[in-house]
Amino acid sequence: MVTSKNDRSIWERRKLRAVGLGAALLSLLVARPAAADKTDDDARRAEELFKEARAAIDRNDYVTACPKFEESLALVRRAGTLFNLAQCEEHEGRLVTAMRYYKEGIVVLDPGDPRLAPSKKKLAEIEPRIPFLTIKPKTALPKDARVTIDGKEAEGIGVAVPINPGKRTISVLAPKRTEEKYVIEVAEAEQVEILVTAGKVIVEPPPPPLFGPRRIAGIAALGVGGLGFVGAIITGGIIVSANGRVEEGCPRVQCDTAKGYEAAELGKTMLVANAIAWGVGIAGAGAGAVLLLLDGKKKDREKNKTGHSFVVGPGFVGVEGKF
Repeated sequence: MVTSKNDRSIWERRKLRAVGLGAALLSLLVARPAAADKTDDDARRAEELFKEARAAIDRNDYVTACPKFEESLALVRRAGTLFNLAQCEEHEGRLVTAMRYYKEGIVVLDPGDPRLAPSKKKLAEIEPRIPFLTIKPKTALPKDARVTIDGKEAEGIGVAVPINPGKRTISVLAPKRTEEKYVIEVAEAEQVEILVTAGKVIVEPPPPPLFGPRRIAGIAALGVGGLGFVGAIITGGIIVSANGRVEEGCPRVQCDTAKGYEAAELGKTMLVANAIAWGVGIAGAGAGAVLLLLDGKKKDREKNKTGHSFVVGPGFVGVEGKF
């Protein structure tokens, strides 16, 4: 039988598809046991944590029990864990959290589950005990202001939100303002309203001057030194020129001409001026360098110091920062 090129290409494609399907099936067979093993491990660990939490409750150790129930619930979400965690949270006074766990547990139960009726009854007992808090701004809050209750973002401003009874801390946070805190004690079933305002404006200290006194003195000293060097160069040139005229007018020890005598006197004067100019240049440059170096070290020390901010508010002026 003769096989055409077209038939051969079809055969090759079929072989490739078969190999691909085989590889896919093999990967599924390998992945399924791994996923099943992880699920089984999570279920076993969740059961262990649940038993440890129940044992802690038997010892009346709710502080240990609640986190273990939470960890077990994170691995496997079961109605039994939800209800036990709800009871644990209720015992610790966290009624809002307990209410949420009861509601979630009730939703996942089948209609004929015997736990449904007692769970609904317990939820009905908890809900009237939950206090509500209404936070209202006394004055308009800044645009980027945030209000938190015990460090968590408030669910709403100007509306009553459920909170756990006990001591609660309300904070108003806004950029470039101090944090304003309010600590309140809330009883069960209480309706609380609190007025809040943003904190005082933080006025940043003005930036330090670009050139301080020491830096100005250093720059001035360098300028004087530079003038000294310029004077030394000029007087040096005059000395060289006068020396040439002296050699022409005073070939011997005594000067024969008035020009030679004048050149000799000028040379003496310029030698003194040149020495003074070099001294001024060296002293100015040295003093300027030292002053600029000290100013740089002073700025480095100031950078390492803890900063402070001025706080300005109605009838209040102060300084905020670490000393």
